[in-house]
Amino acid sequence: MSAAWIWARAELRARWRAWVLLGLLAGATVGVAAAGWAGARRTANAVPNYVAASHLPTAALLANDPAFGPEQRRAVNRLPGVTKAYPFMVGVATEVFQPRKLGPVSASLFPVAAASTPVMTGPLVAGRLPDPSRADEIVVDENARDRFHLDLGAPMVIGQSNLGQVPPQFDPPGGAEPFRQKLRVVGISKSVSSDPAWIPSSGFYAKYGPHMPQIVNEFIGLRGGAKAIPAFTTRVGRILGHPVNVEDVADLFGIRKAKNVTDLERDGLLLFAVAALIGGGVLVGQALVRTVSASAADLPTWRAIGADRRLAMRALVLPSIITVVVGAFTTVVVAIALSSRFPLGSARDYDLDLGTHADWFVLGVGVVAVLVGLLAIAVGAAWWRINRRGPRDDRPSVLDRVLAPMSRAPALMIGARLAGEPGRGRRAVPVRSAVVGAVAGIIGVVGCFTFRAGIEDAVTQPRRSGVVWNFGLGAGGGLVPAKTVDAVARDRSIGAAIRATWHRAVPVDGHPVPMFGTSTVRGDLRFVVLRGRRPHATDEIAFAPTTMHEQHLSLGDRVRVGGADGTTVRVVGEVLLPATSHTDYDQSGWMTARGLRQAIGRSTGSDSEDYLLVRWRPGVDVAAATRRLVRLGGDDLYSMPATLPTVVADLRRMEGLPLALAGFFALLACATVAHALVTTVRRRRHDLAVLRSIGFTRRQTRRAIAWQATLIAAVGVVVGVPLGIAAGRLTWRWLADDYPIVYVPPFALLAVLIVASVAILLANALAAGPARVAGRIRPAEALRVE
Repeated sequence: MSAAWIWARAELRARWRAWVLLGLLAGATVGVAAAGWAGARRTANAVPNYVAASHLPTAALLANDPAFGPEQRRAVNRLPGVTKAYPFMVGVATEVFQPRKLGPVSASLFPVAAASTPVMTGPLVAGRLPDPSRADEIVVDENARDRFHLDLGAPMVIGQSNLGQVPPQFDPPGGAEPFRQKLRVVGISKSVSSDPAWIPSSGFYAKYGPHMPQIVNEFIGLRGGAKAIPAFTTRVGRILGHPVNVEDVADLFGIRKAKNVTDLERDGLLLFAVAALIGGGVLVGQALVRTVSASAADLPTWRAIGADRRLAMRALVLPSIITVVVGAFTTVVVAIALSSRFPLGSARDYDLDLGTHADWFVLGVGVVAVLVGLLAIAVGAAWWRINRRGPRDDRPSVLDRVLAPMSRAPALMIGARLAGEPGRGRRAVPVRSAVVGAVAGIIGVVGCFTFRAGIEDAVTQPRRSGVVWNFGLGAGGGLVPAKTVDAVARDRSIGAAIRATWHRAVPVDGHPVPMFGTSTVRGDLRFVVLRGRRPHATDEIAFAPTTMHEQHLSLGDRVRVGGADGTTVRVVGEVLLPATSHTDYDQSGWMTARGLRQAIGRSTGSDSEDYLLVRWRPGVDVAAATRRLVRLGGDDLYSMPATLPTVVADLRRMEGLPLALAGFFALLACATVAHALVTTVRRRRHDLAVLRSIGFTRRQTRRAIAWQATLIAAVGVVVGVPLGIAAGRLTWRWLADDYPIVYVPPFALLAVLIVASVAILLANALAAGPARVAGRIRPAEALRVE
C-alpha cells in the first residue's frame, strides 16, 4: 500500500461525511443547472415540434366569397407550387345546444374533406380523429374538455336555427334549413390558446353542408413556403377576378409570436442554469478548497518523514474521488427528477411530451463538468496549499476607508472591516463572492419583478395593444345601417365613436392587403400610433407593424392603393388596428373612409366587414348603455365587447417564469451571504477573541456580525436596484417591440421597496445564528487554541 493511499485513508476515516456531502452539493448544483439547460432546449423546440406535428400548411386562402365554389377551388389547386389543399367551411350560423355554456352561438370551422380534419384539429393528446364516414363524431381541445367537462365519450349537440342573421348571398342553392345533430367526443386535441375549440368530422359537412351557408375557404400547402405566398395570391386573384385575402398561417395562428415568447422563456431558463452553476459552483468550490486545505493539516509531519510534493499532491487529491463519484451520480438523479417541471410558461402549452425526460447530451456534459470541475478544484487547492507562501499585508477595504471618518461606533467599524476585507490564509473569508452574490441576486429579483410589471401592464391596459374602444357593433357582410350610425352619433352615453369598414383585400402596389377606412361618428376616437401619425388627408395611409414589414415599407414611402384607377398615397404612420375575422391587431392598413373610397370605389357585399366602435363617456351606466346599443343593432348586427387580443391575453401564462427566477436569485443571494457569515465566525474566531480580550462586549460582537450582513445587503441594494430596473426594462422593451405592444417603461415601485427592505431584514436574519455563535466565543479558550 503506497504512502499516499495511507494518508488518504486516514483523511477519509476522519472526514468521509464531509467528502460525501460535498459530492451531494456539487451534484445538486450541476443537476439543477442541467435541468434548466435541458428545459431550455425543450422550450426552444416546443413550437417547432408542435408545428411539425400539426402538419400546418403554408397559407390560408380566406376568400369568404360565395362565388368561391368547387370549380374555382379546383382551379386554385392546379396552380403552380400548390402541393395540397384543405378546404373548410365557416359555420356562421352554427349554435351549440349542449353544453349550454358553449353557446348560445359559437362559430366553428368544418372540414370539407377528410384530409382537412387533422390539419384543423392539430395534435391529439387523447382519443382519435373522427371517422370521416360518420356525422356524429367530434374532437374538442383541452380547454373545452377542462372548462365544460367534455371528456372522451361526452355528448355534444350542435346545429343551426337562427338563420335570419345570415346574409342572403351566403344561402346554399337549395336554401338553408335548420337542424340539430348529437355528437360524441372521440378525441382531445392540444390547446395552445385560452379559447375553447371543437372540430367535427368531414362526414358532418357531407351530411349537412348542402343545408348550411356556403362560405368555404382553404388552407393551402405551397412549395417554397411563405416566400411563395405573394405569387400565389396574384394567381388566385386572377381566378376570382378580384383581389383575395391570403394569410400566412404562421401569422394567422400566432406561431411567430409564440416563438418569440418561447425564445424569451428559453433565455430565462439558460440564465437560470448559468446562475445556478456559478452561484452554487462558487459555494461548492470554496467548500472543497477548505476541505482539501484541512486535509493538509498534517503536511509538515509528512514532510518531516520524507514525503515529497508529488506524494503530497496525490494524497490530498485522492479523497476527492469520492466527491466526484457521488457528484456525478447525484447530477443525473437531480436533473431527471426535475425534468418534469420544464418547460415553463407558454412553451409548456406547446410541448407535446410533458413529463420526466433524460436529455443524455445535457446529462453527459453535466457529468463531465462534475468530473473535470471537482478534480480541477481539488488539484488547484492541493497545489496552492503545498506551494503557498506566507501572507502579505492587505490595505484596508473600500468600506473601511469610507466608513472610518463617518462613525466612531466600534461595532460598525469592525462590521465594515469584516464585510470588505477577505483576509488571507486560514483567515480568508469569501466576502467578495458574498457581495457579488448579493448584487447579482438583487439585480435578478428586481429585474424579474420589473419585467413582470410590464406583463401586468400589457394585460390590464387594453390600450397597450391598440384596444381604445369599449364596445362595438359589427356587420359580417355589407354595411352598418345609416339609421344605426345616426342613433349612435346622438347617444349621450357615448363619448366617442368611429366607423371602421374593413376590406379583406385592397391592392397596394399590386399586392392584396387588408385595409380599414374610418370616419368619425362622434367625438375623437384615435387608434394607437406606434410611430409617425395617423392619416388625415385622402392621400395618406398607415399600416400595422406586421403588414408594414411584409410589404417592406417605411415611413415616407409612397404606394399605389387600388387598381389601375387607384391613387398614390404616402405612408405616414405605424399603428395598431382592430382585430377582425381574418387579421390580428398588428395587421391591415388604415386610411380615411373618403381616401379609401377614392382609391377603390364603394364596396359592398362579402368583401368587407363594417364596425361601429364606441368609447363610453366617463360616469355612465355601462350596463344600461350596452343594452341600449345592442337594441340599436337589432338582429342585423352582432355585439363586440372590447377584449384583449388572444396573443396578448396569453402573456399571463408567462407571469410564473419571472417569479420562479426571482425566487431562485433570492436563494442564490441568501446562500452566498449566509456562507460568508458562517465562514467569518469560523475563520475570524481568533480576531474576534482578541477584540473580546481588549474590551469588546458580546453585544458588540453580535452587532459587528449584523453590521457585516447589513453592509453586504446595502451594497447589493444600492448597486443592484438600478441595474435590475434597467435589465428588466431592456428585456420588456425587446418583447414589446417584437410582439408588438406599446412600450411603457415598467416600474414595480412596491416590489422594489419590498425587495430593498426585505434584503436588509433577511441579511440580519441570516446573521442571527452566526452572531449568536460569535457572541459566545470565550477569548481564553480561542487564544489558547491559537
